[in-house]
Amino acid sequence: MNAAATSLPAMLRVSRLDFTLLWRNKTSLVTVVGLPMVFAGMLVPMKGADIGGVDGALLQGTGHLGFFLVFAVLMNLVTVFTARREDLTLKRLRGTALSDTEITGGSVLTAVAMYAVQALALLAVLGVALGGRFPADPVLVLAGLAGGVAVFAALAFALSGVSPTAELAQLAVLPIMFGCMLGGGVMVPLDELPGRLAQICRFTPLSPVVEITRTGYFGQDFHAHSAHPPVGVLEGWRACLPSFAVLAGWIVLGRVLAARWFRWEPRRA
Repeated sequence: MNAAATSLPAMLRVSRLDFTLLWRNKTSLVTVVGLPMVFAGMLVPMKGADIGGVDGALLQGTGHLGFFLVFAVLMNLVTVFTARREDLTLKRLRGTALSDTEITGGSVLTAVAMYAVQALALLAVLGVALGGRFPADPVLVLAGLAGGVAVFAALAFALSGVSPTAELAQLAVLPIMFGCMLGGGVMVPLDELPGRLAQICRFTPLSPVVEITRTGYFGQDFHAHSAHPPVGVLEGWRACLPSFAVLAGWIVLGRVLAARWFRWEPRRA
């Protein structure tokens, strides 16, 4: 490992390079920017629909706050790391004064910045166009989304190591995307699913993010109660402790897999 000290300016330089390359790659641009816009547009017909006592557009919109992690963080970073490994960019960067953390951290910083813009824009849409509100506990919302960033960034490191090409890397992420969309509580709360299935889905990487985000946004318990009773700030954090525990487990697993699978150079036959 490159032992050079980590520098924020160096990470910002790598991040700026990432932004430049992203805007030149039409396929990645559609994935990272276009798909979230499509899903955001799908919220409009749900306005006024009742799902579990909550407006359908707001329910799905708060689910999309977590779901956009799949596009901006997971898909983006898997593609970036795989492409740069295969064209030897990562290997060449390791021969410079940049540390390993600066090389990869710049890319993560770019992904997080893009995700933050998407999340803030979606929150504005929910509040202005879809009749939503300011989050009841914005710190809880932020904590849940930050935990999701950590999980999906770690998974991106791991998945890039087993993806032979950038094109196949995007295909490798598709099962995770559909699994998160269907089993992460994005469309409907997990307590609307059959009991055993709901319990299994609570251990997917996205479901704890969605539960924490919804609890913080609505000020209601979206983990243990199908009726979603109102909760205060401390009660909301207490209700989300199991979700934070699942997130912590995924972060640990992601880091272990990343340490084992992430590669700086192409695998040679």
